[in-house]
Amino acid sequence: MNNQLNDSNFDPDLPNANAVMAAICCSSSQFVMNPSIDLAQLVADLAHKLATPRYAETKLIKEVAKRLVVQWDAILHEQQAGLMEVAPLSSAIH
Repeated sequence: MNNQLNDSNFDPDLPNANAVMAAICCSSSQFVMNPSIDLAQLVADLAHKLATPRYAETKLIKEVAKRLVVQWDAILHEQQAGLMEVAPLSSAIH
């Protein structure tokens, strides 16, 4: 069996880098219109997916994927930090 097809980051609905990039663009647009942790997580996950060898079709895609991972991980972190400011965890939960 081909290891690339078994890659846990492979999504048959997103069979190549172009499809992943299209999903990132659509999800990013939605995030701009309605920022949320769920959308930030989705785009960060897609960026990580694009950064995997399975989707690294060219040097340009590899470079763009690396930048997207850094940017969306930072956005996700900001969203999570903002949520913590609004609803900090109770000490009773720990």
